[in-house]
Amino acid sequence: MTLKFRKHYSIALIYLVVGCATYKPQYKEPTRVSKFPDKTIEHSFYLVGDAGNSPIGGKSPALTGLEKIIDRAPSNSTLLYLGDNIYPHGLPKKGDENRAFAEHQLRAQAGAVKDFKGRTIFIPGNHDWYNDGPKGLKRQEEFVEDLLGKDSFLPENGCPITKVDINDEVVLIVVDSEWYMA
Repeated sequence: MTLKFRKHYSIALIYLVVGCATYKPQYKEPTRVSKFPDKTIEHSFYLVGDAGNSPIGGKSPALTGLEKIIDRAPSNSTLLYLGDNIYPHGLPKKGDENRAFAEHQLRAQAGAVKDFKGRTIFIPGNHDWYNDGPKGLKRQEEFVEDLLGKDSFLPENGCPITKVDINDEVVLIVVDSEWYMA
């Protein structure tokens, strides 16, 4: 840059900075406090992921903490186990050496919700698919439904998506995204 150009550039920059200045204080508008209408909660959802890794003979610290939270939950609530219910490879066939460990994972999760007044739903994750694909999911679905009752494992029959009417105001759409990748 030439000296003359630098001089003109500097003067223009000064005018620009001074021209943007204000001559009175500028204050942020006061924060508005939102007021929520006096309405009751239609339904509460508790979302738990990757819960399938409890030590044999016990529960993971996460499941122990979950018990404390959901013991106070109202009956108009749903707990969703969001997949990876059994690490590392889903529910093996009966007689497999890893079957007892896998069953323990599901029993630990079901035990954590034994006093829960709401509904519990298991959703499969990628690790649940790792043992025999749809056949392994069907084994897990049957095992979970033996523990917690019908429709506690969704989507059923290895399907990718299902709709659950929670109440007149709330619909839950359950998607097994791993189905689309398998």
